[in-house]
Amino acid sequence: MKDPWVTREFRVFDLLAQRSGLPPLVNDILVMLDYKEAALIRSLRYVEPVSSFRTTFAYTNITHLLASRIVATAAGAPDWNVVLQKELLDPLGMKDSTYTVEAIEAAANHANGHRWTPEGTVEVPFTRIFPYSLAGTGDINSNVEDMARWVRMQLNNGSFDERRIVSSENLAYTRMPKVALNDKISYALGWYNWLTPNGNILWHDGDALSFGSFVGLVPDKNIGIIILTNETNVTAPNSLGAWVLDRILGNAKHDNVAESLKNAKTNFEATAKLFTKPANPRPFPPLAPLAGKFVNPSFGEAKVTLQGDALVMEFLTSGAKFKLVPRDGDIFVASLLPTGLFGPIVDLDYMTRGFAQFQMDKDGKLNLLRLSLVDGQAYEFRRE
Repeated sequence: MKDPWVTREFRVFDLLAQRSGLPPLVNDILVMLDYKEAALIRSLRYVEPVSSFRTTFAYTNITHLLASRIVATAAGAPDWNVVLQKELLDPLGMKDSTYTVEAIEAAANHANGHRWTPEGTVEVPFTRIFPYSLAGTGDINSNVEDMARWVRMQLNNGSFDERRIVSSENLAYTRMPKVALNDKISYALGWYNWLTPNGNILWHDGDALSFGSFVGLVPDKNIGIIILTNETNVTAPNSLGAWVLDRILGNAKHDNVAESLKNAKTNFEATAKLFTKPANPRPFPPLAPLAGKFVNPSFGEAKVTLQGDALVMEFLTSGAKFKLVPRDGDIFVASLLPTGLFGPIVDLDYMTRGFAQFQMDKDGKLNLLRLSLVDGQAYEFRRE
């Protein structure tokens, strides 16, 4: 029996190095709120760089959506997936690899995804929104058998079964370090380059929120490792992959798995605590006067209405709604409502919660609404 389909993300070629000077995961919230490709790409023009170009590392997704469009246009193809099928999947014989939610749901032998919690995992449904709306960022459904073909091509310097897929020169360029993360790890083009005491490792992980993956290569030893899981990547695949590669290279033993589990629990508890209402919250302001229409360049228009004892913020571009529940004084917890196609997104629990605060403008009026997410990104909406 073939291996179950257990991942929906691996990176074939990262076409843009994640060195753009933009914040990490810039505007990913718009992806989760089902903004379309053109709106996602357009949103980047309103983001202020946080560093100069190619000086720091920041993991981004929408930049690769832009790269997907560039590649498709250059190839005269309607979209990235057409190029992917013709240039990679077909030549490598990756016949079980696809790139739509319909395809993985229709596969007879597929795994369902799970969200991780310290108490256990929770099965979550598939959604067409993530990662399928991100094209070359990582929209591929695959399995170990197909992934092994791609790894064999990597280890054979761009050839597979005596057929040249990519030039060895271009493939080598993707592995050249571009930005240092620390004294041992650098980022190249779609690969982390990890210098260990007994040799170099190329690796990358994937996280499709309810699936995780890890690919590690030791080109000098012609060794590749593939780990696929149907659970949120809280670094379990990475830790296991690092442990195996350390054993292969004869590096010192280190319990990566136990350490990662400890960190995952700590992070989970910290996030839960962040959203816990204080025992003695400050008085809440009257809610009715806060309602109205607001606008942000990236999000477009948003309508805030009073519904019961809370406010609801609806993004008119996609129809997504956040419920704003008073937490402490003028601070509200903002939670994505599981309406329609956003139900599975809420189940994934990624960028679906944050904080909202109504703030005064320069005239002393409550005309500003600040939406802050747990990843550190914040967006200012101005009352119309």
